[in-house]
Order: sequence, then structure tokens, then C-alpha cells
Amino acid sequence: MTPQENWARCRPWIEAALATSPGLETIEDVERLVAEGSYQVWFGRNCAAITEIASYPGRKVMTVVHGGGDLTELLDELEPSMCAFARSHGCASIMGTGRKGWERVTEKRGYRFGWIVMVKDLSE
Repeated sequence: MTPQENWARCRPWIEAALATSPGLETIEDVERLVAEGSYQVWFGRNCAAITEIASYPGRKVMTVVHGGGDLTELLDELEPSMCAFARSHGCASIMGTGRKGWERVTEKRGYRFGWIVMVKDLSE
């Protein structure tokens, strides 16, 4: 399967993740950032994830910015590959952004709650 075919198959899962996000980007933004190489896309059989590597003064990290589809497959099969990729690119840690419910399912895999992000819409 080509990357374009994989994306067409997995795009709805990322769109669903975007629907529960604070509206920082559109699916077209994600596609552009993947094409530019700023984001990485991870394809599973029944899931997908979007990651970004960022360098901070204290460390380099990979952030899972969007994920969707089969949660068990995402965590059991894609996440180990994402960690290996992050290590190979000099990342000291991996973190994820998302709804609070992710805390419950990721803590048994070695993640700890880092912080809370509050969002207030100023357009109203």
C-alpha cells in the first residue's frame, strides 16, 4: 500500500482526533506539516498517529499530537516503534497531548501526568 493509500485509509481517525482538539489546526494543516517533514505519520492496521519532534533548551522530545483508531493497537504496536524512532533522533522523552482520559490508559505504560493545559476561546 502506498503512503497516499495509507493516508486515505487512516485520515478519518486523525480527523476524529482533531474534532476533540482545541481547534489549533485543520486536517489540511496536518497534511501540509507531514508533507513538509515537520510532522511524522504512523500507520497501523486500525489506527494512526501524528508526531512532532521539538527541541527545548532542556531536552529534545517527540510529542504525539494526534492519534486515533484502535487504542490497543496504537499503544501496544505503534508506541514502541515511535519510542525507538524518538531515541534514534536524539529525543530524551516522548509525550502526548490529548484529553484527560489518555492519562488512565498510558500510565501503565510508563507515562506520568505532566501538566494540564487550559484553553480559553478569545473570539467570543
